Amino acid sequence: MFCPECGQDHHAGEREAETAMDREVEIARINAKRDVEVARVTAGMVKDEAETQAEAEVAIATVEAEAGVEAAEAVAEVLEEVASPDPEPAPVVEVVETPAPAEPEPVEEPEPPPVHEHKENSGYGNSAFFGGR
Repeated sequence: MFCPECGQDHHAGEREAETAMDREVEIARINAKRDVEVARVTAGMVKDEAETQAEAEVAIATVEAEAGVEAAEAVAEVLEEVASPDPEPAPVVEVVETPAPAEPEPVEEPEPPPVHEHKENSGYGNSAFFGGR
C-alpha cells in the first residue's frame, strides 16, 4: 500500500520478505514430498530385494537338503553292503590257458625242374645251321 501523504510504499520490504519466506516454505514442502516418495520407493525396493533374497535362500536350502538326503542314502547303502556280505559267494572265474600256437610247419619249396641238356641237332635253333657247317 502506498502512503497517502508521501505516495511511497513503506511496507514493500516487509511484503518482499514475506513473499521470499513463502517461496522457501513452498520449496521445503516440495523437497519434503520428494524425500517421502524416494523413501517409499526405496523401501519398496528393499522389501522386494529382501523377498527375493529370502526366496533364493529357501531354494538353496531345499537343494542342499535334497543333496544331503541323497548323500546319506548312498552312504547307508554302502555301509549296508559292507556290513552284510552277499549270501552267495562271488562266482569263481576259471582261467583257461590256451596252448601256445605251434610253430608253423616249414613250407617246402618246390624243386626247380631238372635242367635238360641240349643235344645238338641240325634244326633252326642250332648255330651250325646258320654258320654253314
